[in-house]
Amino acid sequence: MTKILIIDGSLKHAHQFVEPFIQRLEVYLSPYAECVDTRVASSFDERTFFEYDQVILTFFNSLDCVPSSMLEIFQRLEGQMDHHPEIYALIACDEYEPEKCDLSEKVIQCWCKRENLEYQGALKIGSALFIMNTPAKFVVSNSIKSFAKNILKQETVNLKTTMLTERQFMKTSRHYWDKEIKKKKKHNRRKQSIKK
Repeated sequence: MTKILIIDGSLKHAHQFVEPFIQRLEVYLSPYAECVDTRVASSFDERTFFEYDQVILTFFNSLDCVPSSMLEIFQRLEGQMDHHPEIYALIACDEYEPEKCDLSEKVIQCWCKRENLEYQGALKIGSALFIMNTPAKFVVSNSIKSFAKNILKQETVNLKTTMLTERQFMKTSRHYWDKEIKKKKKHNRRKQSIKK
């Protein structure tokens, strides 16, 4: 049985967007692994990195790239590789296309190559801001389940998932922005009535 570490390297405001994915991943990994630990980047102690057989880097894309909190972890770990765990990544982005995660994956691949770590692949999730509140969460859950199976079998993986259709994504996002515009208009009306 393997020991697995999940690192949430998202920026502080983005933890809430990857948390459901991490929780689902833990559900699929826990029964079959010796232990599954989850750490947040802000309180991560790099010495624990070497106690695990597999490490899953999870984060919400920041401007199509790895967030600074994850880059700080990479920097702290540089040159300390006594033990070489397998590295996986779960990358989420707010755009419809999970391909927006490709640049982040390349950064991780380069870091792994430089540190002589075995990069095993990623699950890239598009539309992460909307996905958990729609019927598409079952599609994502199935992808996370497949991802977990690959991790447990120590296989390479390259999975992508997003909302069911582009039309559904547009409808959900339009609904969100309509709601935000109404809030703003209501706020402005209140402001004007106070001034009078």
